[in-house]
Amino acid sequence: MIRKIVLPVFLLSTALIFSQTQVKKIKGVVTDGFSPLPKASIIVKETDSGVESDENGKYEIYADEGQTLVYSYVGKKTTEIIVEDVTEFLNVTLYDNIEELDEVVVTKSKRKSQKDLLYEYDTNKDLIKTRFGILDKDRVGHSLRIFDAEELSPAAFDFIDALQSRLPGMIVIRPMEDPYSPVVYLNSMKKLLGQSAMYEVDGMIYEKIPNFIQVNTIKRIAVMGSLAGASKYGMGAAGGIIVINTKTANFSPKEPGSDKPYDLAKRRDNYFEEGSTVAISQISTPQYLEEFSSARSDTEAIERYQALEKKYGASPFFYLDAFSFFHKTYGGDKMQRTIGQKIENKFGSDPTVLKALAYLLEEQKAYEWANELYKQVFILRPHYAQSYLDLAHSYEDVGAVESAATLYARYDYLVKESLMDSSATFAPIIKRDFGSLLANHGSITGSTTIVKTEENDFDGLRLLFEWNNSEAEFELQFVGPENQYQTWEHTQLADSDRIMEEKTHGFSTQEYLIYKPILGNWSVNAKYLGNKSLTPTYLKATVYYDFGTKNQRKDTHVFKLTAKNVNQALFQIKNGNSISAY
Repeated sequence: MIRKIVLPVFLLSTALIFSQTQVKKIKGVVTDGFSPLPKASIIVKETDSGVESDENGKYEIYADEGQTLVYSYVGKKTTEIIVEDVTEFLNVTLYDNIEELDEVVVTKSKRKSQKDLLYEYDTNKDLIKTRFGILDKDRVGHSLRIFDAEELSPAAFDFIDALQSRLPGMIVIRPMEDPYSPVVYLNSMKKLLGQSAMYEVDGMIYEKIPNFIQVNTIKRIAVMGSLAGASKYGMGAAGGIIVINTKTANFSPKEPGSDKPYDLAKRRDNYFEEGSTVAISQISTPQYLEEFSSARSDTEAIERYQALEKKYGASPFFYLDAFSFFHKTYGGDKMQRTIGQKIENKFGSDPTVLKALAYLLEEQKAYEWANELYKQVFILRPHYAQSYLDLAHSYEDVGAVESAATLYARYDYLVKESLMDSSATFAPIIKRDFGSLLANHGSITGSTTIVKTEENDFDGLRLLFEWNNSEAEFELQFVGPENQYQTWEHTQLADSDRIMEEKTHGFSTQEYLIYKPILGNWSVNAKYLGNKSLTPTYLKATVYYDFGTKNQRKDTHVFKLTAKNVNQALFQIKNGNSISAY
């Protein structure tokens, strides 16, 4: 039985009073995108509290929820990040500072961007893709050896055998009972310390050798043996990292209509190139999902889930993946309900996890259950503007129209009375939704009359994007009927003011309006850049047709973003009246 949460109207006015700040211990790594930054300064803004990162870029600091951490380093742009209720890990990238003098831009470094490196990847054998971005062997500042496919013998016993012929100092121990699962030490000292190598395959981490990788499927392989190179991967990488890029996961840009590498000499504008995206379904999935998928029956799948739970039970993403799997594969309402309740019980104090689960339920049209989760999030985050919008949407989904109107009116009252700060970005979004509610349901008892404004005077196609983790950085690409695209960058580097506004007011949403004269066929893509930790981000996309009219309807799709720096195809809108997810 799902725990029911009743949220009386009077709680809406008292919840803010009882929200309390918490002292948080925050830790992470400060880098320049390639190498750790030792002695980077991390201070709690407007206090005397501060620390420096160690020689590996690592730091730990204590701060109250709501305080701001300031990260700085000589020659780098200072970054400010607000501490939230769920903040535990902040792996921060500091970018080169830029000075403008008399309209001449002078950069302190000629380091290439990740986008530049992605276009060069196919032709530059000194580049390797990692979950932290593309690394250039000549610029990382630590030991990095890279071998292209042509340097690996196809006659080798396995890829470790092929690699060992290139690295004579590497020690390989093959158990007699299972020679296909060797233990690898990058040198004799690491063997003496018992520090075996870890592996990364197309962005996925493996503690044991990924013996399913065949030599002929490898595009490029790299070895990082130094502590500086492996520090981003945590303490488990003390034995070094072996990074493998496979041919099947090589999504580098190609020349249109061919498999030839991208010609860097040609000039491009904003015309979308076919073949420059990859479907999310083609991206590597966690090993446990592969084991679920290979089950021959629902009974076997459940048994595998129960066995794997012992290993992955501390991860909410394991349960969220299992929740989706059993719905899509077996329609297992009983199994799915068991997993969903386990998520609530184990991670009920983490609003990012609850929101991810609510997103999945909305996609499955399980609106009543999602509504209970949004009530929990509201109680956890009564001072977040997003909590009002999420719960109001959810009330409308379950037919509680007056409750939705009350929430909108309550938020408007709190802003007018200066009990909550108004956001220039969020205000038009929530006003548009309130106007749509009134337009769809007419006179609502207890609601406030709303004057017709630009925000609610729109009846075209509306795309509303929401994400569960406020630290998420990504780019959304909108490709129109004329095959030209627009890009919205949600990153600290591109728009730190916008992210600061989101964190200050507590919202994580963006809308995109398509007016009727230009409906046509649209494609929406996303490039995920991470969320300052090694976890996925859940992105919810809601498409409203005939928005703000009596004929309004919507489609909801949820995407789990994991692979970084890959332009992922999310969905298409055809003729302005149907959606097709990839």
